[in-house]
Amino acid sequence: MARKFILTVVFGMLFSTLYLFAITISVPGNSDFVMYLNLSNIENQELATVLQEAGITPIISVYGKLSFGSSLNLSILEELEDFSLKVLIGSPIGIVLPGKIGDKSLEFLISYIFDASVQIPKLIINEPSIVTIDNKKLYIIRSKDNIYLCFNKDVSMFTKDMLNAKISSISLLTKDDVIAYFKTYKKSLIGELLYTFGDYFGIPVSDELVITKKGENYRLTATITKTFSDYEKKLVLTRRGILKGLSYLDGANVILALNTSDITDLSLLSSNLDMDIPQEIQKVFEFLDIFDSIAFSATFDGYFTFSGIYKSENEEDAKFIASILKNQLSRVEYQVVVENQKINIYPTEIDKAMLKSITENASFILYMNYSDEESSATLGIKTEILDNGNLSITGEFDNLAWFLEKFEEVVEPYFDETYEEEWEYEEEWDEEYEEDYDEEYEEEEYYEEEYEEEYTTTEEYTTEETTYSDLEYEIADEIVKILNACADYIYDQGAQEVTLEDLYDYGYIDYIPDYFDIKSAVMNDRTVYVVIHVDVSEYDVEPSNIKSILYYDKNIYSDIINGRISVILYMEPKQ
Repeated sequence: MARKFILTVVFGMLFSTLYLFAITISVPGNSDFVMYLNLSNIENQELATVLQEAGITPIISVYGKLSFGSSLNLSILEELEDFSLKVLIGSPIGIVLPGKIGDKSLEFLISYIFDASVQIPKLIINEPSIVTIDNKKLYIIRSKDNIYLCFNKDVSMFTKDMLNAKISSISLLTKDDVIAYFKTYKKSLIGELLYTFGDYFGIPVSDELVITKKGENYRLTATITKTFSDYEKKLVLTRRGILKGLSYLDGANVILALNTSDITDLSLLSSNLDMDIPQEIQKVFEFLDIFDSIAFSATFDGYFTFSGIYKSENEEDAKFIASILKNQLSRVEYQVVVENQKINIYPTEIDKAMLKSITENASFILYMNYSDEESSATLGIKTEILDNGNLSITGEFDNLAWFLEKFEEVVEPYFDETYEEEWEYEEEWDEEYEEDYDEEYEEEEYYEEEYEEEYTTTEEYTTEETTYSDLEYEIADEIVKILNACADYIYDQGAQEVTLEDLYDYGYIDYIPDYFDIKSAVMNDRTVYVVIHVDVSEYDVEPSNIKSILYYDKNIYSDIINGRISVILYMEPKQ
């Protein structure tokens, strides 16, 4: 139990009751960091009970240098599972035990904390005394108000010089509602971590982290202070409030809003957000690079919304993409609305008044909530760029352990379905799917063999289920011809829009079929999207038969929208 003291402190602080104390902590002014924890907020924490019964304020403070010092050795890794503070002896840190503690009481506390038998010599005010724990030296200094446990000689020297006014001190007044506090002065642990993973504008120089509790609600606030060049500061401030105006569904269980520049791989976003999103809506993930910021919201009963503020230079692209999505989403009862440089997608049955706008200056928002007859819980995280360019991170949560357990229960079926679909698609089938797969595979082989024979003899070809006519094959061949002509044109001429007239003028086709229509757009990354619409309403053919021929014989995916066959071609720029 004592060996797991630190881990218990860190993970237990969020799920406890509040005990009110306020003291002033003084540590050496050359410290890299200072932190304190209110042990009374840790459930089943025996040390807190011992301190309180002894009349000692159960607030433990830590200070020092952000370095392992001479404590960095293999023993730390070996003892992680059965952690003890004595592993850190030799590192440049110190612990402050507040209040006047008698020598015998202190001897008991140190033996308890370090899980070792300790004998303490007579302590002299403001002078270090040495005790040995597992052949390691721990330095103890008694001041008129506190006890300082110094884990190496240098920290004992810093502390003694501070107490004797030879160096400056850092004074910190604890607050009643604060569960945990952490502040760095010369380095930035949180900032450096965020810098490594993408927040690289400005140089982080310090952090301040505060966890408070009010009732059953916990709040986390972190501020990362940075230094900037004038150039980078201007760039950062242009992102302030980038989410303003995005829409989300009022009462949604999940809300996610972010700057698209924070998404390094757009395909990862689509793969992680497709739990139960209609396939037609997922097509919007292919066009995320035209947006400055996006927002998703969803309810556990199946409603989903998308909102994106597109870049001004991509207005034509946005209108083109919106027209594609309108055609494809109308049949799954979703609306696509373009207004005020924004594309909103939401269910037709939802009143537009239920869409609320983000009004905060946030650069990232994640909000989740869940409730049932048993309990309820929420989790919210938000980042904001402040007026001076510094970064603020806030989080609010309650009943967190229960929430994560319930959230896993809710989303697990969606991920199971997605996993099964991917497993089927990759033809790595479980036993229960093998029979269906074999039948489908045999049917495809049958189509291929019969079509090859039919195409040679130009006779009509029939299966027990479907009959494909010569005309349906001819139209499918014409679609492939136009599709290949578009690809050749873009490959030869470069990334640019393409029309049927261009294909004819440049000799890629011999004539312009009157039942074809082409729309195209060029993205910022020079990717070209081409949509081919084929209206076969005046011909004695079944669009679904042509779709099947394209899929099974040509390996081309198509769709039928308002009776027209639609095929999408996209070509990435040459490397």
